[in-house]
Amino acid sequence: MTKRNIANLVTFSESRVDQVGWERTSNAETITKPNGEKVVEASMMHLIRDFIAANANPSLIGSDFVDNNPEFFLDLWDVDKGFKWLATGLPAWLPIPQIWRAKIARSRSLNAVIAFEEAMEKAANGEDPGPEWQYLENVGPVLTERLKLYRQLNFTMDERAALDLCLLWAMNANANMLVFWMLNHIYADKEVLTSLREEIAPFVHAVQPKKLFNVPEPPRIETFDHEALANKCPLLKSCYVESLRLDAATWSFRVMQEDLVLPASRDKDAEKFFLKKGTYAHIAHSIHHTDPAYFDDPHTWRADRHIKREQGDDEVSVNLGTIRPYGGGHSMCKGRAFAQKEALVFAAAFISMWDMEPVGGGAWKIPSYKPATGVYSTNDDVRVWISRREDLPQV
Repeated sequence: MTKRNIANLVTFSESRVDQVGWERTSNAETITKPNGEKVVEASMMHLIRDFIAANANPSLIGSDFVDNNPEFFLDLWDVDKGFKWLATGLPAWLPIPQIWRAKIARSRSLNAVIAFEEAMEKAANGEDPGPEWQYLENVGPVLTERLKLYRQLNFTMDERAALDLCLLWAMNANANMLVFWMLNHIYADKEVLTSLREEIAPFVHAVQPKKLFNVPEPPRIETFDHEALANKCPLLKSCYVESLRLDAATWSFRVMQEDLVLPASRDKDAEKFFLKKGTYAHIAHSIHHTDPAYFDDPHTWRADRHIKREQGDDEVSVNLGTIRPYGGGHSMCKGRAFAQKEALVFAAAFISMWDMEPVGGGAWKIPSYKPATGVYSTNDDVRVWISRREDLPQV
């Protein structure tokens, strides 16, 4: 879907009725720059986040669910905003808007997933799930395999929906925002943007079709090798790791199974801490990720920071090193491989097809951080001008 729909990231439609969903949520409007060029002005975070949601989730939960629930992901964002309030268990009648807004959004989201679970159960029993559920065969293998387990264990519809809603939240809350931060850093540095486009060009082949009968055609991606993006594009992968380091603030939680003496550092005479059995340890990974003892100039995003070159060897490698954005041990995020591939695919698709600049031109200002459940969010409305790349090869 990404390969097909990236050409419609913005449609240049002046009527909201003719716009796609991610344009409407980003308050997109077509304007003419002082130089006469037509561009689309939009709120970047909403545009990127909602485009990814609409194009990534059909591979998990199928196209029917996404089409039947156009407001679902807006509710999911409200659940995420109020996540910490939901975790406290505080009642909705308290005068805290985030609580009741998140509870209402969670209820609507859960009802949408329950309807999906009921349709899947009917289809599994050979029954007609209804006219709005005619393409359940394109539900991804993760959820079809989970259905088999749910049926085996006699899970209720409410139990199934709660588990699958958690999965949908986990799939969207952090990966979508990480791509937003990656693109902010990439478009802010023209040299990095140029280098990345050169690196991914053999694997993401974007072209501009020639006019037929003087009718312009939108550009398109002809080939898209997502495996090569992860294995043959070290600069792109390093950008991904660098955004995990700087744009995420994950925590790990551990229960002490036995008494433990932990040194504050590797130094021989470092201060030691006694962690008593039965107590909890909270590890804020961002403290290490911005520690100058491990990362020089730690608060600066540097695209090639994680590219490692062996002396006398042309081979390069990129890995997480000591960064732990997905936690560690047996509780490490199970979706980390999918999240990496998703981030690389969408970032590559965006930069292959589109140019972005701040409204009014000038230097790109990285938005301020707002703490979230994993990857940072922001309260800043990042308005950008979006235009098609003009240097694509013609076919």
